[in-house]
Amino acid sequence: MIKNNIERTNERLKKFADADKGTLIQIKSIEELSGKKRRLDSFGLPDNMKEYLDYRLAGFLAYWEKRKDIDDDMIPAINPWYGIAEHTAFIGGTAEFGDETSWHHSFINDWEKDRSKAKLDENNTWLRLVLDGIEYLRDKCDGSYAVKLRGAEGAMDIANIARGNEMFYDFFEYPEELHEFLDFCAQAARFTLTKQAEAAGRYLDGIITGFDIWLPGNSTGHLSEDASVMISPEQFREFALLHTNKITKGFDHVFMHTHAAGSQNIPEIAKIDNVDYLEISNDPNAPRSIEIYKNLIDELADMTIVVSADIDEIKENLEFLADKKTIIWYDAKTLADAEEAISVVRSIS
Repeated sequence: MIKNNIERTNERLKKFADADKGTLIQIKSIEELSGKKRRLDSFGLPDNMKEYLDYRLAGFLAYWEKRKDIDDDMIPAINPWYGIAEHTAFIGGTAEFGDETSWHHSFINDWEKDRSKAKLDENNTWLRLVLDGIEYLRDKCDGSYAVKLRGAEGAMDIANIARGNEMFYDFFEYPEELHEFLDFCAQAARFTLTKQAEAAGRYLDGIITGFDIWLPGNSTGHLSEDASVMISPEQFREFALLHTNKITKGFDHVFMHTHAAGSQNIPEIAKIDNVDYLEISNDPNAPRSIEIYKNLIDELADMTIVVSADIDEIKENLEFLADKKTIIWYDAKTLADAEEAISVVRSIS
């Protein structure tokens, strides 16, 4: 594999999964190795999928060749990535590509007129981009890398994109229609995650989530709870928890992404069935994710928490991390910076 120390990485990941505590570190980016990228909308997508994925794969392999001796806890894994639209555009409506991402436009403007536009179709262009893209990357793999899932949105996030911010008024004006649609959105999330896992195959008898977290057994991820930033815990329990539980039912482990700005709902998200890996993203005008973690330690005590931290935050929280189960995401400026951060984290265990 393109990472020279992959055997050590694999062993740490398996040991961590079985342990009650521990700290891993994933070097998510290295600034000095980043290069200029083509605009996403320059490839003529969706028609030129293979051309785009070949470009993406070449950049991925060149990047990992430069960081192959970094002994962190990340597996060299790639997935197709076309922007945020692919998480929801597979249920219907229109989407477009921009210079750095893609956008899915809301299309359920009237419940009675537009609800039937949302459906699950295995031939949907956006679904095929993801599933065929995963299979294409897997077919080209010669053992030098792994293939990971793309991930999915939670039920409420899918509904928020398809309905737009009118969804928040629906809590009060159209609760029955919204519940019915959230049930469909849960089916949609489970549908795409199941198909993605089938296409990607297994790694160490588990899966690699779209956010690079390896999970053993029959597991899935990532899921996102982003819309929950804007609602109350009572609304979350009434409209989100019920339906997201339909997505996560029966899995061994589920990895969930959410935001520090929605910290009021993190204790509620922690109650979702089988969600035991939780990433708290840093947000502007909000406490840092590691501070949210510390403030909610009782509510998160039985979970593996993922936080993005700088080197000072890591050093200042070594004692706190020592008896927790945490994955740290670190953005390094240089290879030497990455090595220093790894060394600090390894000192914990």
